[in-house]
Amino acid sequence: MSVWVTRLRALVGGLAIAWAVVMIVVFACRIGFPLELEWMEGGSLHTALRIQQGLSAYPEPSAEFVPFLYTPLYPAVLAALGWVLPLGYVLGRAVSVAAIGAVCAGLWRLVRFEGKPRAHAAAAVGLFLSGYVFTFRWYDVARADSFFLALLLWGLILLRESAGRRRKIVAAGVLVGAAFWAKQTAAVFVLASGVGGLIVAPRLVWMYAATIAAIDGGGVLLGQWLTEGRLWTYIYELHQAHAFNAVRFWRKTWGMFLHAAPFLVALAGLVAGRMLALRTWRSGQGEKDSWRGPVYWGVMAAAGLLVSALGYSTQWAEPNAFMPGVCFAAAWLAVVLPVGRGEAAALGLVAAQLVFALVIEPMYQPIQDRGLAGLRDSYARQDPWRTIPPADLWERAAALRAELAGEPRAILALHRPWWSVLAGGPGHVGSMGIHDVPKDRREQIEATLAEAVGRGEFAAVWIDGDVPGWLRGPLRRSYAAGRQLAGEARVVPMTGYMSAAGMVTPWTGLQREYVRRSE
Repeated sequence: MSVWVTRLRALVGGLAIAWAVVMIVVFACRIGFPLELEWMEGGSLHTALRIQQGLSAYPEPSAEFVPFLYTPLYPAVLAALGWVLPLGYVLGRAVSVAAIGAVCAGLWRLVRFEGKPRAHAAAAVGLFLSGYVFTFRWYDVARADSFFLALLLWGLILLRESAGRRRKIVAAGVLVGAAFWAKQTAAVFVLASGVGGLIVAPRLVWMYAATIAAIDGGGVLLGQWLTEGRLWTYIYELHQAHAFNAVRFWRKTWGMFLHAAPFLVALAGLVAGRMLALRTWRSGQGEKDSWRGPVYWGVMAAAGLLVSALGYSTQWAEPNAFMPGVCFAAAWLAVVLPVGRGEAAALGLVAAQLVFALVIEPMYQPIQDRGLAGLRDSYARQDPWRTIPPADLWERAAALRAELAGEPRAILALHRPWWSVLAGGPGHVGSMGIHDVPKDRREQIEATLAEAVGRGEFAAVWIDGDVPGWLRGPLRRSYAAGRQLAGEARVVPMTGYMSAAGMVTPWTGLQREYVRRSE
């Protein structure tokens, strides 16, 4: 092994450690943020609370509750943990952080299983962590994505390792089946893993498929019975009603990956161009099986990229959809990194990408708007305060939370349904839920809420942005304008919609509080 390869292996390992340290610091600085890091966190918590209370997670749509259009395992886990720990933002984020740790451990394991050196395993972990900003800082929020990804990855790892071992292939089926119940995006991987199973465990793949069929197929039938047919409506039919953005699917997704990971694109080209000799794909399964790992993880990387494109092309989607693509592309690239000849160049590209992602934030919209003429404006230096809540925002959020958690009172906050629970209430439907249901149901929910506001049932009403038209009249009749927060005075999320880091065009909407008029 040349001196250059030795040094580059050490460099990649060091950069992966640096990324791990950065992520630990970021997670530690965000996990205790007093209000939403991402505006839909409260909806996940509200679902978990309903499960704790023995209420349906998939009821008829109403002003009290409309679930997100996801499968229920993540909020069910929060509900179970919430019996021994406080059910809230910190718990939801802690589950996500633990899941990211499990993903990193899985990436390390799968690369080492293929007989690759530690530096290559470190590359997989580092490349995954370096996708944090590209996926809009989603790894640690109280949403299902990280939990789903951990279940899926470990299921696919066990499938890869399962040749001839029935217990392991059944365990693989259990985890991949469970991943579907965390997020139905896993359905694409169920199909891809069937192909993968034929590659790595052809004699037992039927057992894997049967396990998933029992968990997912049987689970859907049971769920339909328990919810009087509403489960499928929420997790499939309403999803299909969302518009499909063909430009995002065919062009923008791939442009964003290329833009954010130019060195990895060059690495993929290098690997494909060389068509690595089998002897460079040394596998833990022996020389004769050395092709299986690269092909298997190549199938999963292709599935991850397809899932990313499909997810990002759905109406209202955000770049958290890219998480499977980032994870499985990192896995495949680490597995196919050459050992010996060509390794120095490959490790150099990995190191360049890890440094690039550490100091540069990709912003693709200028290219979307102006083509290559916007390239110069499409990268910015990393600003830690776009990721970590600054002290003044933390203080404002803590003060508002303390106020909400003071004397129990009824609160309506359409974008923040958990605020009702913080204020001692039962929770209520959120803005996303109102928009997810068919028009006739949406109008019924809006009318019910408008009547409640008109009667003055809420001590305060909080609105992020413009007041919806259906609520303006009741607010004018029964409520007076209270606080109006603008600019730096607002308490905005740090991830996704409304956040500085999650909006192509900065969100400038006001946060308004309306207080009930005195009798």
